[in-house]
Amino acid sequence: MSLEKAWIGLYALLVWAKKSRSLARRAIRKITGRRRDGFETALPRRIPRKIWIYWDTGEATAPPVVKACIDSWRDLNPGWEVTVLDGDWIAASAGVIPPPGEHITVQAYSDLVRLRLLRRYGGVWVDATVICLKPLDDWLPPVARHGFFAFLWTEADKWFVLPNVHRIMTSWFLASEPEGAIIAPWEEKSFAYWDGRRKPHDYYWVHLILEYLRLTDRSVRRAFDAMPKLGAYAPHLVHDYVQGGRDKAAIRAALSSGAVPLQKLRWNWSAEELARAQEVLDILPASAPAPASVGGNG
Repeated sequence: MSLEKAWIGLYALLVWAKKSRSLARRAIRKITGRRRDGFETALPRRIPRKIWIYWDTGEATAPPVVKACIDSWRDLNPGWEVTVLDGDWIAASAGVIPPPGEHITVQAYSDLVRLRLLRRYGGVWVDATVICLKPLDDWLPPVARHGFFAFLWTEADKWFVLPNVHRIMTSWFLASEPEGAIIAPWEEKSFAYWDGRRKPHDYYWVHLILEYLRLTDRSVRRAFDAMPKLGAYAPHLVHDYVQGGRDKAAIRAALSSGAVPLQKLRWNWSAEELARAQEVLDILPASAPAPASVGGNG
């Protein structure tokens, strides 16, 4: 056999190993009478048609970028219930979510709010600075078919957030079924973490709690591994154009390809930065944002 054909021997070994394993499984099934049924696990699960958004001071006083983001979710998802939360809603919902103490930041509190709401009611959480480019019904069901979805900082994407503390998870877009295998322990551990605490170990504490659960909880690890993986860089194309000076034609082509369903923006862009963002994303407002509080952790 020539050297060029040597790989065929290894290929034949692979085929033999797979066929042998198949025969062994058939024999075990015939002897025991047991047949593995993965129907319950494989059956696609439904995400409740609820969209949750939080802006502490209320939608009416939100910066133009935030208002444009909120409008985009309403306009492109008419069959979904969009709830915009604010401080007044939180105060009236103390039975659902305890009001924040003086020691916790708005950003950290919004992390707790999203986890509590998704665990109890399910649906989709989007930060108030995430703009919708594609209806949820067009892309979410396949990636959330196991009951949970979030964009991830994959190996191909993590360069964008380094040298900051590396985390796999993001939290500015979360989709979950109620009491899901990921959201339930994540919410429980996050609330327990802040019991009596005044300061987190790191700004990205909520992401790192999920990584801790992946290491210590087999059910969380299995659910996370089963989730389809979409990188978090593509939703930051506009941000990278504004901050990194990327090629305009390349960014516009990527945004118009239909492959990117949303974009994570900034509420406090200057007039110059906002004008630059408009060069690649036409639906953004023309005026610069006014100072306001933040409804998410970015």
